[in-house]
Order: sequence, then C-alpha cells, then structure tokens
Amino acid sequence: MEATYELQKTESSAGAGCVAVSRERDREAFHCADKEVTFTTADVVVVGGGVIGTSIAMHLARMGAGRVVLAERGHLAGGASGQSGAMVREHYLHPVLVRMAMESSEVFHNFADAIGGDAGFRQTGRLLLFAEDDLEAVKANVAMNRELGVDIETVAPAELARIVPNIDSSGVAIGAYEPASGYADPVATTYAYANRAQGHGAEILPQTAVTRLAASGGKVTGVETSRGIIEAPAVVVATGPWCNRLAADVGERLPVSPIRVQMVGFRRPQALESMTTTLIDHTTGLYFREDSGLRTLVGGESPGDLNEVVDPDSYMLGADHGKIVDFWERARRRLPDFAAALYRGGFAALYDMTPD
Repeated sequence: MEATYELQKTESSAGAGCVAVSRERDREAFHCADKEVTFTTADVVVVGGGVIGTSIAMHLARMGAGRVVLAERGHLAGGASGQSGAMVREHYLHPVLVRMAMESSEVFHNFADAIGGDAGFRQTGRLLLFAEDDLEAVKANVAMNRELGVDIETVAPAELARIVPNIDSSGVAIGAYEPASGYADPVATTYAYANRAQGHGAEILPQTAVTRLAASGGKVTGVETSRGIIEAPAVVVATGPWCNRLAADVGERLPVSPIRVQMVGFRRPQALESMTTTLIDHTTGLYFREDSGLRTLVGGESPGDLNEVVDPDSYMLGADHGKIVDFWERARRRLPDFAAALYRGGFAALYDMTPD
C-alpha cells in the first residue's frame, strides 16, 4: 500500500517554516525552510541525522542530558544509513561485540516497547558459508557465541538445503546458522529514533549543515551551521564517512576512509521464490538479503568489492554494469537457479572503513 502524507504545522523551537510529514507506521519526516535562524546554546549538539546520530540524540535526551540538538545538513537517513542493508544479528567475532549485538537485537525484536514506532524489522534467519581453511576457526567462534547466549549452530554442507533451497554446496566446508537474525528498514528506524528524541525534548534540525567545529583552549565550544551558531560544551560527530571534514577543524584526523560499495537487486526466479533467509557466502564474497517480496539484494564482501575510496560528496550513485554482471555470475555459482534471476536495479552506498 502506498504511504499517505498529511502536512501539519508544528510548534517547534526549530523556528518558523518547519513542518512534520506524518507517514504510515508512525514515521515522520522533518522538513525546514531555508529561513535563517540563529540558535544560542545547547548542552549537546549531535551532528548527523542517520540512524547513529538519531539514536544518540534519543538516548541522550531520554537520560536527561539537558538540551540536545541534532543538526543534519540534508534529510534524515539521507546518507549512508538510508542505503544500508540494515542486517540485525548477534553473531560476531569478538565477545564484546557479541554482547553489544545481543542488546541491539533485543531492541529490534521488541522495538515498539523499547523505543516506540516501527523499525520494519523482519526475522529471516541468517546462514554463513565458509571454506575448508576457516573450518576450525568457525567451530571455535560458534562455540564462543553459544557460550554467550547466541542462538547459533554449525551446519554441515549436506544440511544446507534444509535452510536455503536448491543451494549448491560446492566448496563449502561448514555453515553457521542464526535463526533469530533478520533485517530492518533503515529509514523507518532512523525516523523512529528521531521521533522519540523529539518526544524526550531534543530538537531535530534537518537542512542545517554544520560547517565548522568551534574550539577554544583545547576544548570544543560549539558549532557553526548554515542557520546560525550553537554554543555547546559537547559535540558528537556522527557523520560516518564525512567525519574528517569536521575533525580537521580541531586538528584531528581519524583513520576512516569513505568506501563506495555496490548493491544490486534481482527478482528471484520461481525456483527460489521461497528463499528468504539472509545468506552470507564467504566463498564467493557475496551476501543475499531479501528486499521487498520476491526481490533479493546482492552485495559484495570480498576485498575487491571494498577497495574503492571516493569523495563522499561526489561518487557514482548507480551500480556499475561490470559489477552487476560480476555479482550475477558469482551468485549463480552458489545458487544455480539464479541464472534465471532478473535485474531490478542497483545502487552504490558508502561504508566508513577503518584499517581494522
């Protein structure tokens, strides 16, 4: 069903000219006119209106951190968040990350109660495939995850087809299956956090570009924005691939590189219409994630798929023809019926990659 929109005037300290757009599933979009408004002070300024920034703003406001202001240069979820595969899982390589992911997974499984609104979470299960070289490491890793409470099991090659139909297990020595895994709608999640942040008293300022971090005496004193200056003793930069644009203002350089990654959508053929499980194939370097009905999103995980450093403000937004063909051919090796899959569009997004 198509989303319906109803424009409503809102009273907000963000200033005149702001409206909220009510959408299905309790989402709201935030739009502000270009009228220049000068803000004076805040206790915390959060820069970046993606899922991380809005979550930080919501949690700060909920814990009583004072006046929390979030500034986003465009629209919420308009950067890397909106293009995310948004997978939700508990399985990780390090115990600390496992514990963090378990808490996060609990939130998504109970989002309406934990946060409020609808994150569009869908539980699909997640199957990872590994070659012989990884066999012992996978067994040890699965054991560690299970000890910490993750519902995950190893799967022998002969058993893979009970999870993903018509799979070719050639070259696979072991699988790891996490049934509670799934994915969320990254845009819905971002708006849900923004709505709750506002409900706790935070101010959300879209179309408000932070142009400079202000500092004095070795301390941050606020931000300069396209709509005025906000003085604040604390600033959280949650801009992902764009972080070094502001870090340079205070003499910092973070080891973060903006990497262009590509995702391609395919309409699954009839033989694979029942395939909804997320598949992470470390032997072909691909992942497969259900995306709206009979469409599957295919992305690359091999080193060659993750090495294109770009200017985050100027990169090719569509998928390359060569990459579309490459993904399709690699997909056929694991899922032979994918030979009949139909191309349904592709796009590029950004990862903020660090050396580790």
